[in-house]
Amino acid sequence: MFGSKIRTGGFIFAVRRDEISNFIIIGRIMAEGNNKTYDVKGSFFRPIGLIERIKSGKAQGKPVEALNNPNPNNCIFLILEKVDTGIYNDKVDSKYDKLYPINENRYFVLDGWIKESFSDLFSSFFNSPTQEERMEARNVLINKMNSLISPELKEHVYAVARSSRIL
Repeated sequence: MFGSKIRTGGFIFAVRRDEISNFIIIGRIMAEGNNKTYDVKGSFFRPIGLIERIKSGKAQGKPVEALNNPNPNNCIFLILEKVDTGIYNDKVDSKYDKLYPINENRYFVLDGWIKESFSDLFSSFFNSPTQEERMEARNVLINKMNSLISPELKEHVYAVARSSRIL
């Protein structure tokens, strides 16, 4: 389901709670420290689009549940709209952060969503004020999906686009 166990060289999905919301870290474990701390190199994201939708009352159900209790299986709700992202090269601590081992494919799919800015592209489609702008955003999204090299990422993005009724 999430992979086998957390170890050096493996990949993780980590959830860190802060004053704003859950902060998600995905990356490779570079070293294991004392007391179940791990040096992780990868990316982070904060689901600012979803946070705004929930505050405005436009999101309910599974997206709210995903924001409150994120894991690798429901994180699509977090990255489907605008996210604040960056490079992560620091420690995670299993005493305070929730850690989930993930496999390499899951890591590269999530990392691809972030690095290819699919959150922004989907957000542009969902938040387009006119039908014309929505069709333009759809075309940009389809062109971006067609240009993907990674078959796993392409398959995942197409599945999300189909279930979101974009395709």
